Amino acid sequence: MLTSSRAFVALACVAATCCGVLPGCAGGRDAGDEPAIPLSAEAYRSREDDAAGGRIHVRIANTGGAPVTVTSVALDSPGFEAAPETGRVVELGPGNRIDVEAEYGTVRCDTRPEPAYAVIGVTGQGASPVRVPLATPYDVLGRIHDGDCAAEELARAVPVTLIPAATPPEPAAPLPAQLLVSRGTASGDVRVDEIGGSVLYALRGALPATMRADEDRLSIDITIDAARCDPHALAESKKPFVFPLWIAVGSSAPEYSRIPVSEENRRILTNYLTTTCDARR
Repeated sequence: MLTSSRAFVALACVAATCCGVLPGCAGGRDAGDEPAIPLSAEAYRSREDDAAGGRIHVRIANTGGAPVTVTSVALDSPGFEAAPETGRVVELGPGNRIDVEAEYGTVRCDTRPEPAYAVIGVTGQGASPVRVPLATPYDVLGRIHDGDCAAEELARAVPVTLIPAATPPEPAAPLPAQLLVSRGTASGDVRVDEIGGSVLYALRGALPATMRADEDRLSIDITIDAARCDPHALAESKKPFVFPLWIAVGSSAPEYSRIPVSEENRRILTNYLTTTCDARR
């Protein structure tokens, strides 16, 4: 699972509207699933999506003969909680396409993510968006779903707590912090192999570090630094507190998880970023 969580998923173009004419390509969807206007939608996950977490990209194409103005897109999948739509206003001419970020919510591990749809806002269709079957080449949603469910299971086996200092030793210095690793349902040695940051924050620590089988806690000293201070990153970053973590239990390979960041810690990190970026300008 470690390999799939980091891998960039290469994509092939699959036009959803073609499924009305090619037998068997609809994957169980009937003709009633076809959108009211000629749009197709395809999901993919970029390296940036993988790093940010909680989002994919949807490639929307106009497969008809007249222009269509798209205003928003949202993911509708039974395997994830609903997330806010992404606003994007653009006119698509016949044959044109656009890639739009789409967030997904908390994973539902008791439900598979298919069938999935892109809920696309368009002009000229009243208040109702268009629900377009979402093509998912290379099982992109299934891979995300399985990875997030495995991460939740790992979080129960090995709970991790982030404890940042209130302020850095100097305004422009990295923020000291600790990762407190506890024993949940896991047995045997627990090894923290690697941690990662986000677009705005860089996390570093002396790793790997191991909690032995006869130990119940492990404290790891880390630092949190400002990765970017430019206005574009500060304004556009949607997942600043998604910090990846790779943990190996016993003799198993390292698996992906995430460092939980409480609301209080988000406030501390936000204040730190503001102060540090101001000091570095």
